[in-house]
Amino acid sequence: MTNVQVIKELTNLKTYCSATSLDVVEYAIKVFQKLESCGISEPLETEFKKEEEK
Repeated sequence: MTNVQVIKELTNLKTYCSATSLDVVEYAIKVFQKLESCGISEPLETEFKKEEEK
């Protein structure tokens, strides 16, 4: 599943979620949009490396 698909389905889900869950769904949409804009289209298939502290 790609970010675009997840964003589409989360946007559809907003219609049915409770008011208390709406902020969480909107946050998740923003996270997936950020991943997509960074070129990470399939985050579960991506190896993330922890940035070393200086």
